[in-house]
Amino acid sequence: MRKGCFLLLAIVFLVYGYQGYKVIEIYSNDDIKIKKSAKLSDIAGHVIPVPLETPDSGNMRDIKHARKDGDNLFLLSENRLLRFDTGGNFINRIASDINDENDAFIIGYVLHTNMRQILVIDSQRNISKYDYDGNFISKTEIKHTWRKLTAFTFHNGYLWATAETLVKENKQPVSYLIMHDLYQLDVDMNELSKTTLHIANVGRNKIFNRPCVSALFADEDGIYAYSQPYEPEHLLEDTLHIIQQKQFPLLYSGANYEMPHIYPIRKGKRYLLSTCNSPDNNHLTFCYDNANYTAYLLPEGFKDDFFETGYIADFQPLDIHNNSYYFIKSGNDLSGKFPERSANEDNPVLFIVHLNI
Repeated sequence: MRKGCFLLLAIVFLVYGYQGYKVIEIYSNDDIKIKKSAKLSDIAGHVIPVPLETPDSGNMRDIKHARKDGDNLFLLSENRLLRFDTGGNFINRIASDINDENDAFIIGYVLHTNMRQILVIDSQRNISKYDYDGNFISKTEIKHTWRKLTAFTFHNGYLWATAETLVKENKQPVSYLIMHDLYQLDVDMNELSKTTLHIANVGRNKIFNRPCVSALFADEDGIYAYSQPYEPEHLLEDTLHIIQQKQFPLLYSGANYEMPHIYPIRKGKRYLLSTCNSPDNNHLTFCYDNANYTAYLLPEGFKDDFFETGYIADFQPLDIHNNSYYFIKSGNDLSGKFPERSANEDNPVLFIVHLNI
């Protein structure tokens, strides 16, 4: 019995030792460069400023979830879904009836670009459909027994959603596990398929709780999930391991992998990015350049050498393929190139970042 236990432990150490060796082997390659400071131009070809016009419905604060379709720019600001053109001119407000109904608030939205429609998810478990001009089309109640809807996107003709559910443990009936599942849905929220999400194999003998899904993204193979990393100090090691195994993404019904995964990085054509914010205010902007084998580990973020707005600590994707990102600046950060907006925090500029390819 004792010999069997020693043999099992030896096999475990050999497996993880080999994986660790492979990562070290990559680190030892002289082509791998690690940078602790960087300019935005190191990863971006050009940046487009969009000075946002203040809409009649109020000030511009707490901007998030910006999305672009052609010359249309959509974003959430203080529970308002607003539409601008790419010059920053305000066009119209969308989903205005949600704000006053049963204290509901908007938790997210997705663009159905082929139909020029928007699906808005509210806190009362409703999916409301509008056209780009803000005209209400229909409303569907989410009848699934989800504990929490965590991410939602539209891809390849289907809606994709991730949600948390509570499942009783077999050995401890009074205890529950939080499971993360991926759902494929039609536009009326009918379930077409369901699969359980798992944390991606990063080659480390590390056991930790299932992370919360932050967003769903897509590449040429299908859909995958992203979660803000719990252990940013291991991001480079984890990223190299994922690239080496060539198993990024997938959450896709036709994939070669048996289990869909949650990844700690967002995948683009060339760059893999992640942004980490911890409760103790420790921050890290992580970027791995898969073309020239350069890793950026930036506590302050990238320095804006296009418009001199300081450091950019938080990039957010503008589309589900991560081809372009955006960041928001306001107040004193705009004093160099946009002095007329620097005196008021409610006059922000959205910057669209086109990454190198």
